[in-house]
Amino acid sequence: MTPSYLASEIIWAAYLRGDIENKVVADLGCGTGKLCYGISILGGYCLCIDIDIESLKIAKEFFEEKELNVDVINADINYLQIKADTVIQNPPFGVVNKGADLLFLSKALDISKTVYSIHKSNEKSRELIYRLGNKKGFNVTILTQKFKMNAYYPWHKKRIHEFLVDIYLFSKSN
Repeated sequence: MTPSYLASEIIWAAYLRGDIENKVVADLGCGTGKLCYGISILGGYCLCIDIDIESLKIAKEFFEEKELNVDVINADINYLQIKADTVIQNPPFGVVNKGADLLFLSKALDISKTVYSIHKSNEKSRELIYRLGNKKGFNVTILTQKFKMNAYYPWHKKRIHEFLVDIYLFSKSN
C-alpha cells in the first residue's frame, strides 16, 4: 500500500505538470484505490484497475460513498486493452514475483504517454527500468524517496519497514 505522504507527493506533482485535471488517469494494481482517490479529488477521471476483486469491492464502496467518478475495473494487466492520458501506479515491487514491476511498467508505457511509477530502489532495477523506458521512446526522470511500510504480508518481520524507492516520470519523446 502506498503511504499517504508519498501518494500525495506524486499526485500533486502530476497535477502541477497538467497530467491529472480533465485527464483519463489509470492506476494499474490500484488495490483499494488510494491513488485514484487523490486523482479524482484533483479533477482527473480515474480508472482503478486490479486483479484482486476483494480490494476492488472496498474501493468501489468508498468511491460510491464519496460520490466520486471513478471506474473500478477487475482485470489482469496482461490482457488490458485501454488508453489513458496518464498512468500513476505503485506496482508490485517484484520481490515476491520477480519481474512483476516490469510487467506493470511495460503495460503502463504501452497505454499512456505519461507514466509515474514507484519502484524499489536498487542499481540493477534502475538500469532495467531506464532501458525499458528508452526502448519504448520515453524520457526518464527519477527521484529517490524513503518508503515506510507497516507490516502487511505474513512474511513481513518488522512492524514498520523502511527502505528507498525510486519514483519515475516517463514522458513520451516526440
